[in-house]
Amino acid sequence: MPRPHVLLTNDDGIDAPGLGALHDALRSVVDVTVVAPSEDRSGVGRRKSHRVTLADHERGTAVDGTPVDCVAVGLHRCDTPPDLVVSGCNAGPNLGAHKLSQSGTVGAAMEAAFFGVPGIAVSAYDPEEGGLPEFHPEDFEQAARVTRYLVERLADATWVTDNWYFNVTVPNEPPVDDELRLTRPAGGFDRRVVDADTGDELTFDNRFYDPVRPDRAAEPDPETDLGACADRVVSVSPLRAGPDTVTDDRLAAALAGFGSEQVDRG
Repeated sequence: MPRPHVLLTNDDGIDAPGLGALHDALRSVVDVTVVAPSEDRSGVGRRKSHRVTLADHERGTAVDGTPVDCVAVGLHRCDTPPDLVVSGCNAGPNLGAHKLSQSGTVGAAMEAAFFGVPGIAVSAYDPEEGGLPEFHPEDFEQAARVTRYLVERLADATWVTDNWYFNVTVPNEPPVDDELRLTRPAGGFDRRVVDADTGDELTFDNRFYDPVRPDRAAEPDPETDLGACADRVVSVSPLRAGPDTVTDDRLAAALAGFGSEQVDRG
């Protein structure tokens, strides 16, 4: 029976230590093909390019494009179709529903699911500080361990459907009781616009990003990714690619009168 095949990418760039940690952990259990951005492309979400240039790299193929470009290139060039696409490991958490469309790490896993290949986005966080100014190779050891565990169990699982992707956030120290908690992305968002001291400039204060700090305003729901990280356990949010449509009879009734002389605003 052939070994499972994983396409590995990220948004921090092909030289990033987080990608190296996952590559080293995964290649002992699966075949790994690396296609990753040639430089840091953090925070680009699912942005696409019209044209990219490829370059050989000791880890695989470097693409002067975005993470979703790398997924498309990898799926196009792989001789053996991958069983999973793994994205990461990101240096810092990707938490909350609003992050799903903002993060390049999560965007790559979501893109894979749209292509019909399950994806896993992996991010590391520090339980004391949340986001760190700099991550070192040892900060990714737990994330690499968790990723290998998930890949071993999901790569050939017939019950994993093609449009699934997982947003996984791992503490950079051993998680409490080694718990992997199934979660949902937290709601709520608070990005404050702050007037600068001079001129017409504005700055943004994203109050949501460091949820594990002890001075946070409220205790998060433990069933959310935010709550899992506050409890210092691994968050695994299983998600589906595609729009979450609204079904409401009142909305259908509101649209039914288009073209008529009178509109019922009740």
